[in-house]
Amino acid sequence: MKTRSLILILAVACIPLGGCSLFKRKAPPPVIHTIAASPVSGTELDPANTEKLRQSETLRAYPVSRYVDPRDPNLMHEAHIVYRKETPAAWNLAPHAPTVVPLGPVMALADPAEKPQLLPAEVEQKMAAQNRLMAALIEQNETLTTELSNLRKEVAQLRNKPAATTENTTTTKQP
Repeated sequence: MKTRSLILILAVACIPLGGCSLFKRKAPPPVIHTIAASPVSGTELDPANTEKLRQSETLRAYPVSRYVDPRDPNLMHEAHIVYRKETPAAWNLAPHAPTVVPLGPVMALADPAEKPQLLPAEVEQKMAAQNRLMAALIEQNETLTTELSNLRKEVAQLRNKPAATTENTTTTKQP
């Protein structure tokens, strides 16, 4: 009996201690302000140009009449429509007409069939200067190659010449 009353007293004493944390007020979560992005003019495509950039998905509707569920003969499905995606959306990689692509406030015309424009005069002048420099370097390389081959021939002749003179001097000294 004493143990029961002791347990009861301890239980009553612990209840208020455990309940104190329940009544504490928590700080409210911080408020996060979001700013809605305002649309920028010239960044949305009209439907005609959208089809030139991206092919939309193809959806088909199939009406289905009443039928018994093949997995459970106790179930019957009422008539309804089943929608199926036939082809997924995809990028149009071969446009047949020039496509207007929005690049923010500036519009660019992208036509893959268009010929590249001629280079500006400054670039053509720099290319001509580079071509002249390359021709001079090739000519210089050829002259250095011929001079190097001439020097190799002279070195070979000089190596052979002392050997021939030493043979002549040794043969003349012998009686």
